[in-house]
Formats: sequence, C-alpha cells, structure tokens
Amino acid sequence: MNKATTNSFNRSVHILIIDDDIEQLAEMVDWLDHREGRIFQARSSEQAQKILTSQWIDAVITDWQLPEMSGLDLIRYLRDASFQGPIILCTGMMLSPRHLQEAFDAGANDYLRKPLNRVELNARFDSALQLSYQQEALYKLNQSQEQFIHLLSQTLGDKLQQLDQMQRLAHNPDAEQALTGEMSKAFQKMMGWARYRFQLQTLHPQFFELKTLVDALAAHFPQHWHRVNLRKIKGINLHTDPTLLQRILYELLDNALRYTDHNVILKAQEKDQKLTLSIYDQGSHLSEGDLERLKNPRQQGLGLSICSDLLSLLDSELQTRVSRRGENVFFFQLKNR
Repeated sequence: MNKATTNSFNRSVHILIIDDDIEQLAEMVDWLDHREGRIFQARSSEQAQKILTSQWIDAVITDWQLPEMSGLDLIRYLRDASFQGPIILCTGMMLSPRHLQEAFDAGANDYLRKPLNRVELNARFDSALQLSYQQEALYKLNQSQEQFIHLLSQTLGDKLQQLDQMQRLAHNPDAEQALTGEMSKAFQKMMGWARYRFQLQTLHPQFFELKTLVDALAAHFPQHWHRVNLRKIKGINLHTDPTLLQRILYELLDNALRYTDHNVILKAQEKDQKLTLSIYDQGSHLSEGDLERLKNPRQQGLGLSICSDLLSLLDSELQTRVSRRGENVFFFQLKNR
C-alpha cells in the first residue's frame, strides 16, 4: 500500500471516496472537487483496495455499509497496513454511542451522519486534514531535533576527543590547527541547517524548471562545477519548494565533490509521475554493504544526514546503489504531479 503523505508541507491531496450509492458518490466528488489534487472513487471495499495498492492516497472518506467488506473492516485493513492519513466514516444507520466508539477504535478520525451536507463535509474534512498535518509536522520536527543532537555529539564530540589526545600525547600545532578548522566548518554547517530547519513552518511549492534551479547551483561550487556533468535535466518542470530542493541537491553535490577528484554526474529521469534525481560519484567506490549502511541516518556523515532530514519533508528518502560501471549512486524520488 502506498503510504499517505499527510504532512503540513504538501497541500495537494489525493482523496479516495468509497460509497456504493452512485448518486451519493458523485455528490461527494462534486463537493470536494475544488481542491488541488485528485479524487479517486470506489463503490466497494474491494475496488478501494485495488486503488490503494496502485495509487498514492492521502485521505479516505468511506461509507459504513458497503458490499463484501464493511467500511469499518476497511478502516481496520487500512490501519493494519500502516495508512497514516485521515479517515472519515459516513453513516446513516450506525449512530449509537457503541457503534461510534467501535468506529473510533477501528481507526476512524471522524464521522458524518447521513444525509450529508456540503458545508459540513468540507469543514470536517479540513479539520481532519489540519490535525493530521500538525501531527506529522511535529513528528518530523522531533526527528530533526534528535538527529541534530546525535550529530552534534558524534561529529564534534569525536573531534574534540582527537584534539584532546593530540594535545596530551603528541603536540602538533599544524595537525591541531587543521582539526580545529574541520570542527569550525562542521559547526557552521550544522548551525546553518538548524537555523533553516527549525524556523521552517511550511513549504512554498511553485512551478519551476529543473534546469533553472540546477544552473543556480553552479554559484555554490565555483572551483568545482566543471566536474559536474548534467544528464537529462532540460525540459523537466516541477511543482515543489525550489529552496528546499536546491538545499538537498547542494548537500548531495557537496558530499560527492568533497570526497573525490573525479567527475560527478547529476541525472534526472521521469517515469510514472515520479522524478528520480541521482548523483553518480565516479571516484571512490564503496561496497554494496557500505552503501546499504549509508541508508541509515545514524551511519551517515553530516552532509548525507542533513540531506536525509530535508528529504523527509518531501516524503522522500535517500537511496543508494552501485551502477553497472561500479559508480556510487545516491538518489531520491519525488512525486511529480
């Protein structure tokens, strides 16, 4: 099942509505159709399950009484499959306190009594979405804070131990100065990330051309941009936050250029409403095991860890693999809808 986005940064919503009454279904679609995103329709739980396994769904509105599997059983199925988005249950008959408690215990976020009303449906749906957005934003902010504390301890703590050992056992002014410089750069990088991340309340998605954003990155690498080869970047338009995406690409390119003197490839590929952006490192070759471990934020260096944290805001994650030519490949996918 495709996981729900349910975050405060992406206001484009994919809604699944399930009702076996074709007129009621059409009415709900009409009432919600003004929203940005897509609406999927199903007249049974079986149809709904097929949609859920093939489409990205953010929120569900379902009738209680459905053929085959009931709406209540469908909600249990969704929650058992780790669906995190809001679910609203509609009912015209199951209105006793016991029934409603059963619905909430199954995982419904709210319920609506039939006959439905346009104003109430939109108001309750907005409330359920907003609560889901706030919960997800808080969860991700807590994750970022925990990762920041971990990196502060790991990155600076290890270097402080090295510096202390140098000063006690083998006083070397040049080595100590170099290590102090590394600590200063790491600290500045972490503070820049923290200021940006912890002040971030919402993203500002807009339409833009990928090539324009990538060309702007050249100014950040004046001495190394000649080593960056661009592949299939032209002609791709996106709808996301360009500032956030540029920061993510900067961290990936900076990490690749920092650890190799060879060329680096930035490649884009569109397929099935998804955009894959990949960084090919043609220098040092890591094993499959090393790359697999780098998927874990606790095993990543500072740059990759920052990248992983920022990617989570776009409901994406950093992936790794080895290319056919033995290159290290770091990549991520975005929904390009």
